[in-house]
Amino acid sequence: MKYPEGRKKYPCEEVCPEDFLTNDQIEEMIKNKDKLQFKKSDWKKLFNCVHCNECGTSEERSTLLNEFINQGLTYPGLEDIKNCFEEYGTPYPTNEMRVRFPEGIPQESDTLFFMGCLCTIRLPRYTEHALKYLLSKEVDFTVLDKEVCCGYPAFAAGLLEQYKSIQEQNIQLWRDKGFKKVICLCPACYYVFTKDYPKTDIQFLFVADYLEPSTTEKSGDVSVQHLCQLMNRGYAGKEIEVDDILEKSGYNVLDVPHWCCGGGIGYFGRTDVIDLIAEQRMKDFKGDFYTTYCPGCYWVLKSYKKHLKDRKNTRLKDIFQLLK
Repeated sequence: MKYPEGRKKYPCEEVCPEDFLTNDQIEEMIKNKDKLQFKKSDWKKLFNCVHCNECGTSEERSTLLNEFINQGLTYPGLEDIKNCFEEYGTPYPTNEMRVRFPEGIPQESDTLFFMGCLCTIRLPRYTEHALKYLLSKEVDFTVLDKEVCCGYPAFAAGLLEQYKSIQEQNIQLWRDKGFKKVICLCPACYYVFTKDYPKTDIQFLFVADYLEPSTTEKSGDVSVQHLCQLMNRGYAGKEIEVDDILEKSGYNVLDVPHWCCGGGIGYFGRTDVIDLIAEQRMKDFKGDFYTTYCPGCYWVLKSYKKHLKDRKNTRLKDIFQLLK
């Protein structure tokens, strides 16, 4: 995998080297976890991680953050996110879906399209585009009137007790509804469902598995933000498939070196680190369009587009818009 020239492989080390814990340091801390005595200021080092997992130790960093919390220490925003999960079952102070559901979604199906809290609360248009795309491909699925977060934000925040509770709620809900298949719109949801949840008989798929070349000829140069949540967590190869689908649709996919966008855990914790990574990443996009098939990445690409002021003709479109 090629990385942007002149930058470090690990984005958090690039933008905040003074607080970056190396893999060797993380492994040593995990080994001696029961003997560790954290200081209040250690949250800055533990949260200097956007969960791109390029280093391969983002899960261990969450485990250490949980130990930090268990020692009675806190970090800015901890109580807010705990309260949100307890009251709303999401990392946000609401669980109200803002999506306008298109006509044609069946009331009942043994396949659930799991949209995720970021998509239904913060990115309704992105979610609507995905729903319309699946309907246009005659995919059979239904949706829930109310979802419970997959739990990944709780895990990333070090709230492992809440995370386990969320797992139990989702599994029980799926069993009660009789779902045999779950299509995930968010790669973080897909990751925890397939790699970290207790095993079930449910088949999990990612929305990109349903992408196909457009039936109408397209054109234009496209920069793609591929997905750390897939590439660095055992699902490498989807980026090649997506590029191929865009090329077969008529687009020219530009050679953009891979680097995290900064949005792997949402916008909490070390927001200063997220800002710096996102600002760096936006320098890499060019062409007629820049796109992604990850809602977390899409939020970053949308929120930081001011850094494309010298490339005003480079427009953001999600993958579903490009392929419709």
